Amino acid sequence: MKVIIFDFDGTLHTGEPWSNWHSYMLDTLHYALPKYTEKQILEFLEKYNLTLDSMTSQIADALISEFGTAQGMVDFQSKNIYRLEYQKLEIINPGFLKNLSKKYNLYIVSNSPVASITRHFEHWEIDVKWFKGIFFNQFENKNPTKGVFYRKIMEKEGVAPADVLVVGDNVRDDLVPAEKLGMRTFHTTMFQDIYDFFGFKNKGKHTYHPKCNDA
Repeated sequence: MKVIIFDFDGTLHTGEPWSNWHSYMLDTLHYALPKYTEKQILEFLEKYNLTLDSMTSQIADALISEFGTAQGMVDFQSKNIYRLEYQKLEIINPGFLKNLSKKYNLYIVSNSPVASITRHFEHWEIDVKWFKGIFFNQFENKNPTKGVFYRKIMEKEGVAPADVLVVGDNVRDDLVPAEKLGMRTFHTTMFQDIYDFFGFKNKGKHTYHPKCNDA
């Protein structure tokens, strides 16, 4: 194994970070659909069996199906991610990532914008330099898949599929595209799973209490 690709949300941090997600998503859709009233936005979501509490990826898929793009959502969330009132998060041990980066080439492929991830890292004292690359799986194509980026990373590194490990919490989005390419996968539901897999002895929990004025 030479390359490790991590998912971000639910893999490198856990918990439900957004206490005001409902209003935040409504503002997001007002930005993405400037001519739509709140009633029209709710009708659009209902058409796809979604609500304002649905996941970003699900709403983005609906925008693409209806309008061919979700770029408005991407632009708004990239600029306003830190407006949210965050609750306590548990994050992966930064020391674990630092040690791992000395042995393997690390990457992140996520449905979160790169700007959001790097900003999180600044507050969590995780050095972006520990990663060879961070990729945002933008929802600009029908049936988007992280496999596109997995293949690019494999080609960039000049390694075989068996030399790549993909670590994620979502089997469909994170792991299935990797398995189709012949890569190794590891499904995680908690940090301890990852620590045990790599033989890392973690001491205590690492929590973060962001504030809405972190900017």
